[in-house]
Amino acid sequence: MNRITLSGFAGSGKTTIGKTLAKTLRWEFISIGNFSREYADNYGMDINSFQNFCQKNPEIDQKIDNHFTELINKKSNVIIDYRLGYYFINNTFNVLLQVSKDEAVNRLLKAGRSKEFKEQSVEHIGNIINKRNNLMKQRFIDIYKTDFTDTNNYDLVINTDKYKNVESIINLIINKANLCTY
Repeated sequence: MNRITLSGFAGSGKTTIGKTLAKTLRWEFISIGNFSREYADNYGMDINSFQNFCQKNPEIDQKIDNHFTELINKKSNVIIDYRLGYYFINNTFNVLLQVSKDEAVNRLLKAGRSKEFKEQSVEHIGNIINKRNNLMKQRFIDIYKTDFTDTNNYDLVINTDKYKNVESIINLIINKANLCTY
């Protein structure tokens, strides 16, 4: 297997785990979030406004997914941060990362992503994340008839709140995917 997808809500660790796993395996890391942020910039929007825009314009989601999928399916030795990776990407080991709302907010604040939110209170950010996650989940159900939070879609499900460090999660993924490190 030469592709691993990471899925989960905002703050679950997709980027941190993905980058660390890619470095460990000497693979490439690609994030749909960064890809979507570029689209948002092209529309003159921040990511939250763009998510709302996509809710009303599902053809934009389909355009992004088609473009991203075409790009990724040509690659090998890649870690993919993509909530719908299990659905669109061929020949993958699919991982769902779960996280509590409080931990997600703490991680986003530590990662410097608070600028995505107009108000900086933990409660406000938690509410916005919840709303964004639920809108995204429903949007994908409406468009593609698939629920990225359904654990049956994955080879491995990890509650990242339970781990003290990223390395423990990386080792778990490598072992479960039967990968070798060099």
